Amino acid sequence: MPTSRNKGIAVLLLDAENLQLTVEMETFLQSRCSYQITYKIAFANWRTLGNADQLLYERGYDLIQVPGAKDAADGKMIAFGCQLRELYRKAKAVFVCSSDTVMVSLCNCLLQQELEVYRVVRQDTQIKVSKYPGDNNVAVFGKKTATTTTVAATQTDEPNRAAIEQQLIDIIHDVGTDKQSIALSILGQEYLKRNNEPVTKALTRLKLGGDFKKFITNSKLLELQKVNKVFKVTLI
Repeated sequence: MPTSRNKGIAVLLLDAENLQLTVEMETFLQSRCSYQITYKIAFANWRTLGNADQLLYERGYDLIQVPGAKDAADGKMIAFGCQLRELYRKAKAVFVCSSDTVMVSLCNCLLQQELEVYRVVRQDTQIKVSKYPGDNNVAVFGKKTATTTTVAATQTDEPNRAAIEQQLIDIIHDVGTDKQSIALSILGQEYLKRNNEPVTKALTRLKLGGDFKKFITNSKLLELQKVNKVFKVTLI
């Protein structure tokens, strides 16, 4: 809970097209952080969400309109979050509220700003929050009660693995040969450009090992091949 000694603040970023939070859920999130949630910002194409904008506005949210294009809320929220330190200089912690795996890039950007990062995702009827990256203590808000459980590392690895794989797949779609394959070295370079972090460092930080080749080899979505002395990554 917030204390008078904590002079910093927490900021909540919500992809309202992906996830909805009740007042009770917000209270639950606040209980996980020692900084007061002072600013709440929601992103969506509000024209498609009925009166959700009015309800969130009445609960103190700043509302940001995004275009109707697919994943527009994701892109706007990531761009906004990557300059969060400039916008909220007292910020010490951030809640990233979205189940989309692409938000791992926002989490990484926030970490580089030396902020505490909490990932908030929905699974069925529950909201799960954990400190990013790799915190095994996952707090769960269900229909009846909120409990904190410790899950096996192999289970908590899966969202991180899926997030990295999705980023690699996106790169292959964008710059790969026929959108199906790419040289391993180019894949690593492009990941660095997009995330300002080497993929090997990201794998180590997320407790997925630091071996890029091994990560690809163990993937069920990507295949590593050696063609004329060049390692290539191909979509399965």
